[in-house]
Amino acid sequence: MEIRHLKTPILLSNSIHDPATGYNWATDVARQLGRNGVLLTYQGWGHGSYNKSPCVQSAIDDYLVSLKVPARGSSCPAVAPTG
Repeated sequence: MEIRHLKTPILLSNSIHDPATGYNWATDVARQLGRNGVLLTYQGWGHGSYNKSPCVQSAIDDYLVSLKVPARGSSCPAVAPTG
């Protein structure tokens, strides 16, 4: 399937240290999407980055609510786990 000419790029989000979906997979998908995709990198660990960091959560919420796409190369710092 080809994805072309999107008004709003697809937002990808991935942790650098994700044990289930390697970061290299996310960078490969972002490369394949080209201008039609943007990768938001979480500098921490774990599978699923949405609930790991207020920075990631805010960027994804902005995308879902307002179609605001983070700048290419955007990343969020790791947050120490609680508990």
